[in-house]
Amino acid sequence: MTGPFTETVRAEIGRRGRVTFAEFMGWALTHPRHGYYTAGARTGRTGDFITNAQVPLFGEALAEILVDMWDALGSARWTLIELGAGDGVLAERVLTALDRRGRARRVTTHLVEASPAARAAARRRLSRFGGVHLHAALADLEHTAGVEGCVYSNEFFDALPFHRLRGAAGGPEELFVTEGNGGLLETPGPLSDPALAALLSSAGISLEEGQETEVCPLVDAVQEELARVLARGFVLTVDYGGAAAEVHHPTRARGTRRTFSHHRVGDDPFRDVGEKDITAHVDFTRLARAGEERGFRTVFYGDQGPFLLAGAEGTLRAAIEAVPSRGREVQQLVHPAAFGEKFRVLVQSVNAGGAALRFERAARVQRLGLGAPPADRG
Repeated sequence: MTGPFTETVRAEIGRRGRVTFAEFMGWALTHPRHGYYTAGARTGRTGDFITNAQVPLFGEALAEILVDMWDALGSARWTLIELGAGDGVLAERVLTALDRRGRARRVTTHLVEASPAARAAARRRLSRFGGVHLHAALADLEHTAGVEGCVYSNEFFDALPFHRLRGAAGGPEELFVTEGNGGLLETPGPLSDPALAALLSSAGISLEEGQETEVCPLVDAVQEELARVLARGFVLTVDYGGAAAEVHHPTRARGTRRTFSHHRVGDDPFRDVGEKDITAHVDFTRLARAGEERGFRTVFYGDQGPFLLAGAEGTLRAAIEAVPSRGREVQQLVHPAAFGEKFRVLVQSVNAGGAALRFERAARVQRLGLGAPPADRG
């Protein structure tokens, strides 16, 4: 059985003939009435998936890393911008930890979240903190430019609408969503935008015939906006994915597109549209290069486990010493079989003047295949 929104989408695609997967994914996730994210977060044990934000210690550890960044720059005040902030649970834990360190009053926080329900929940959750602003889209920060601070995100880029490509004898073709055989399916055709091919070729990726993959032009638009907003500081991205050579490897013959519902991973986004999450692995090489093209410098790339152990050792150790049972949270965040290797971390800087940060001891930037990093603008 499929829901009524699936039938609405089928009818619209049938009328238009075909749409890109990116357009379909936009409907499925952010439609004003029926989108998966519109109603608010579906995370946690009773939702569809668990992520770092549901582990209280993650926000506390992140706060220690943010303070390290803050002190390295020597800024009097600090601006935090969280992308895909959901119901504000991660921001609450970060701000609570900063408050314990006597820093919260010098912080201005901007949360970017598309879901009206989630924004309302975040507003209630964070009402005790001053200087918190909520926005429906990154572009809404039009009056927030030239700030010093950090833009951070946890599983934001994996949910940006992406295009689906397939290798063919004459070059890559695009997989469009069409209506037929009583449902939705993918049909190949010429690229909707020739620039899509360049997103692969610029990383030295050539698809084998029949090999499928995903590309996300919106990555460039996000980095462009971040370059406008952030004058001095850092961009910290936590997500699952890998370097271009990993994400687009021929062994991933069907690409990395996945759906999540009730803690089950699926591969059919065309049933129960709006009732499940749709994601793909993040191409961190593309993400880093898009930032470097706009003046950012890549200072860290590596697995989450080593990143937290190097950058937030004090918080992790103190948590276990105070409450030994919190060792389970540490295990969840850093163990290779849990989140330690599931998530990757990318840190970029702008005008940071070569600031030395503790987490850089665990960096493996060379894995991105970017070559020598550019000089910092500062």
